[in-house]
Amino acid sequence: LLAIIGPEASRPFIKHLHNNKQQDAFRYGSAFSRGVLIRNGDVSLIHVSGTAAIDEHGESLYPGDIRGQIQCTFDKVEALIGQEGAGLKDICAATVFVKRPGDAAVFWEMAETRRLKDLPALCVVADVCREELLFEMDAEVVVDHRKKRD
Repeated sequence: LLAIIGPEASRPFIKHLHNNKQQDAFRYGSAFSRGVLIRNGDVSLIHVSGTAAIDEHGESLYPGDIRGQIQCTFDKVEALIGQEGAGLKDICAATVFVKRPGDAAVFWEMAETRRLKDLPALCVVADVCREELLFEMDAEVVVDHRKKRD
């Protein structure tokens, strides 16, 4: 939960984000948004909600396949933040959830293949949103639009 207070004239621009690679979660019974953009001047903060290998119809993808799920999740997050001019390299903090301890090494290996060797992520062994899913990721992304114009 993030609360923003202050005079209306000084509040940042806030926008609920939709992902063309995934259905809004409330459409299949979950109560969260894919992400939120908060723009204040030339800097945007994007909160990416927990994202997993779930398709446009709310169905789980790659059951039991950790590599497929990680690749798919990277693609889903990239599609979401890409709409706002950001990329995976703009992630400044992430939490990665794996069901099996050994899958943390698989995540880091796959992150490196995406040129995300130094991704600031905390890897946690925990349950994921669905029984058949082995991987989930949430993230904070910062975009300085002044740098993107240079």
